[in-house]
Amino acid sequence: MTAYVGAVFVLFIKLVIVVATQGVTRMRTRTFAYPEDAAHWSGEAVERESDLVVRAQRVLRNDGESQPFFLVFGGLYLVLGATPWAAWIYFPAYALARVAHTWFFLRPRQPHRNRAFAVGLIVTAALALHCAVSALRPLFA
Repeated sequence: MTAYVGAVFVLFIKLVIVVATQGVTRMRTRTFAYPEDAAHWSGEAVERESDLVVRAQRVLRNDGESQPFFLVFGGLYLVLGATPWAAWIYFPAYALARVAHTWFFLRPRQPHRNRAFAVGLIVTAALALHCAVSALRPLFA
């Protein structure tokens, strides 16, 4: 349980940092995607925001596509009677992979970003498989 809570906490802090990066960049450049934001913050509405803001938005989108599966399978893993030593592999590995993915997305680096994404995906797949085996085991006992 502690490893899962720690991973979720790290992912939440990462979210806060990415959102703050967007806000700080928008305020510093005074450029905004929406006219009402530009009017409220005395800035300029632009067709395309700074590269950092765009990249941060893509990080958030990518997180929204992948993290729900990790969170659900992680919760199921706990409910199904998690193997403690494996939890300390799955949960920190996923959180670290997603932090690395974000770093390499905001500070463009390939193939590092792709490798970090792959690690997160592999951890989620392993976690999903572990959950499926644990859930199906009683049927074959």
